[in-house]
Amino acid sequence: MAIKRLCKDCGQTQAQLGEAIGVDKSYISKIETGKLAFTPSEETLRLIAKETDSNPLELLSLAERTPEELRSTVESEKAREFFEIVRNEQLENEDWHNLTQILRRRIARRGGNR
Repeated sequence: MAIKRLCKDCGQTQAQLGEAIGVDKSYISKIETGKLAFTPSEETLRLIAKETDSNPLELLSLAERTPEELRSTVESEKAREFFEIVRNEQLENEDWHNLTQILRRRIARRGGNR
């Protein structure tokens, strides 16, 4: 996992990241080197994403913690951008309805599912 790059990009050391999310520096190091005996929890990955200002879906995907139904979606940069917008906005039921209708029309114009 690219923890070292995330730390560098946000100006933190692994020790500072560990302290910020409530884990030991060695735990962060083991995640980075792949020496952790298990995959970090979804919550830990979300905390790392929040602390490093990175995309939680991308981290969950890298750690193979993304639900199978979403894996192909989160591998797309544009899909992650869409989900980031959705996460940051307070969408109402009507918004979801409108988005669904727009998507259905686009798919129908393309000739259905590929």
